[in-house]
Amino acid sequence: MKSGVILTVAGLAGIAVLVGQMYAGAQPHREASRTARFADPGGVAGVGTADLIVCIVSGIAEYGTVGGISAYAIGTTAQNNSTGGVLLSWRDTGAFANQHPVIAQNIFRLKDGRFEQIGMSWLKHGFCAADAPSCGSCVNAAGCDWLGVGCADTYGAGLNGFQTLLGPRFEVNPVTGAFPWPHSLPTGNSTLAGRMLVAINDVDPALNPGAQYFVEAHYITPDDAGTVTANNNNSYRPASVGSLSGGIWNLSTTGSTHQQDPAIQAWQDQDPSVGLVNINVANDGRFILGYKATDNGDGTWHYEYALHNMNSDRAAGSFSVPIPACVTVTNEGFHDVFYHSGEPYDGADWPVTVGGGDVSWSTDDFTFNPNANALRWGTMYNYRFDADSPPTSVTVEIGLFKPGTPALVPAHAVGPTARTLSPDITGPLSVPDGCVDAFDLGAMLAAWCSAVNDPNPPSPPCENCNPANLCLVDISGAGNAPDGCVDAFDLAKLLAEWCSVAGGNPCGTCIP
Repeated sequence: MKSGVILTVAGLAGIAVLVGQMYAGAQPHREASRTARFADPGGVAGVGTADLIVCIVSGIAEYGTVGGISAYAIGTTAQNNSTGGVLLSWRDTGAFANQHPVIAQNIFRLKDGRFEQIGMSWLKHGFCAADAPSCGSCVNAAGCDWLGVGCADTYGAGLNGFQTLLGPRFEVNPVTGAFPWPHSLPTGNSTLAGRMLVAINDVDPALNPGAQYFVEAHYITPDDAGTVTANNNNSYRPASVGSLSGGIWNLSTTGSTHQQDPAIQAWQDQDPSVGLVNINVANDGRFILGYKATDNGDGTWHYEYALHNMNSDRAAGSFSVPIPACVTVTNEGFHDVFYHSGEPYDGADWPVTVGGGDVSWSTDDFTFNPNANALRWGTMYNYRFDADSPPTSVTVEIGLFKPGTPALVPAHAVGPTARTLSPDITGPLSVPDGCVDAFDLGAMLAAWCSAVNDPNPPSPPCENCNPANLCLVDISGAGNAPDGCVDAFDLAKLLAEWCSVAGGNPCGTCIP
């Protein structure tokens, strides 16, 4: 039998179902292959595929602000989208007490082209399936411990912020859906503990002009964990910021629920120039990488990456982007979301390293610090920089935090283009100017390091060249390719393409 507290909450659940039905209808996912499928009743033993989805993200509850941190919760409605009559377990007592879903609540902000997670909750533990027809035909209502095919179960925002029902994320394995029972309870301030926490400055309209907000619900359940259907357990909905009341900004959901889409999809939905790619880790879970390159208009480009760990237990411990020789990287940045209420993780920002052919961010190694600030499931981190090279297709690498095989997973994205070898090395403003003239000749002669003209040549030849200049001025060699020397081969190529305005030959006639 459920405790008195749980029974009280269960009573509220029936009201929450009716409230959930009052919200605007959900927007179906754009892919026809993901449309709802309702099967004939078949019972738990039916042959089919277990599939739980979030069909409605509903209202937002507000609890107050303490120390600049505001507490919220969002309402959710889940639906049994299984085939073959498979029922979904909602049990929370006895030997099967940990056979029920847990619900993560997240909030994201799109501002100035950057899509960032700004808040997260602990996990609401499900109980007593309501078996309502909120999102479609409820064809086999199965009672409190099971959610029937096509049936829905609603928790209002107030119920999803009920602190005795909130357990930590660290106890849940997203690949198996396993967690201990009873779960731990949140610690800290009674207003904030365990709820979806957001810095008040992150939603202040005066500090975030033009920003857009999105709330996301993510269910993990043992029934479909570790299967392909575990990758459709997120849904998001736009949210708006209203007035400041009682020290907290009023948030409300707007528009429709985007079913079976994680919130990172909103970045691309709002900006079609954003790329998204799924990254599936063998015997583990899924990451989603978002990326975008923007011309700064001053000879540099901004590169923005958002990496969302949907349900990888191994988590991410590093992220790197290849940087070609002679490309200068500046304005590196990192953004994460803070854990709270007793989660044991270190919150230290990932330091950035530029060199060795890439720009990379990483946290502590698992063997050294198993509670390091890895990118764990249900969270998204951001990586960014500027570079003086336009974008091209590249392969980035994600280093997995927990030991195993593979240690690294590649992903498609955009990154800086390798420099094109050109005798247009520099100009009056110290950047290429479309002419091949005395500025370029001067730069080449200043970096000259020919083994032929060196009375005491090093071994190997030309190793004493200045690396900073070499990548700019080593434009040719015996095989018409850079050879590590700045010598007669490079000079010949420069003179062959000479087109100096001062020499009476307009630069517009230069060989491209």
